[in-house]
Amino acid sequence: MDATLAFLNKYWKGITIAILLFVVSFFWWQDHRGLVNAYDASVESYETRIKELKESYQRETERKEAALEEYKEKIYLLESQYMDFKEELAQAKEEKVEEYVALRRDNPEQLIKEIESKFGFEHVE
Repeated sequence: MDATLAFLNKYWKGITIAILLFVVSFFWWQDHRGLVNAYDASVESYETRIKELKESYQRETERKEAALEEYKEKIYLLESQYMDFKEELAQAKEEKVEEYVALRRDNPEQLIKEIESKFGFEHVE
């Protein structure tokens, strides 16, 4: 026991420095481990968020594509209806022109009366 006390009295500064170095190293290791754990949690959180954003982007892209496809179908339908209407109108116009041409050839007086009644002209003789 006397030898231990003599040793401690002689080397107390070195022993104290060694103990303090051990304590500081232990706390540094604990702090480093905490930082690594926090970093890992942050990385995991970011990866989860990125995954969710990618899924959200994919859903949004699918919705946009569906809406665009629906838009294209509606435009095609409207264009088709417009072309049908245009053809019907051209056919009706052609029939009306043929009717007026025939009326002019066969009965010009009747044509004059129709023009007067449609446009409100008065016939002066």
